[in-house]
Amino acid sequence: MAETEEGIPLLFDHGVSFRITGVANRLNRSAAVFYRDAFGIGLPEWRMMLALGKTPEMKVGDVARSADLDAAQASRALKLLKARDLVTMEMTSSRGRATIVRLTEAGRAFHDRLLEAGDRRAERIRAGFTPEELAQLFDFLGRIGANAEALIALQRETCQDL
Repeated sequence: MAETEEGIPLLFDHGVSFRITGVANRLNRSAAVFYRDAFGIGLPEWRMMLALGKTPEMKVGDVARSADLDAAQASRALKLLKARDLVTMEMTSSRGRATIVRLTEAGRAFHDRLLEAGDRRAERIRAGFTPEELAQLFDFLGRIGANAEALIALQRETCQDL
């Protein structure tokens, strides 16, 4: 059985899902610490800020979906962002009683700082890879993602036959 540098046995040495999940978990933990320490926000708020930075205004449900957050996470994140005067929220009857979220001027500046810091962080994550290696990595990840989607479809078909 393979071990980590610390001598801890690895559960799976060649499991693709296990390795990808492990890397993703480390990247998420690293991002959580970075954005909390540098900007005072968590990953849900970071995701909301990135989603809001792509368009001048969004309905709450749309920004939650864009940020890949459930309604409760999105609500808590928006509450924190509003308390910091980074977003405004407006109920509107013209859009079916939707709540519209917009970045404030301070929110736009904060968003831009997040993007700059994220770019620097991404450079460090990509360090040591050639452009060709990165292209190959993205190709591999795309194929793994497509295989996972095909597996989901196959599993749904198989379960429906039972």
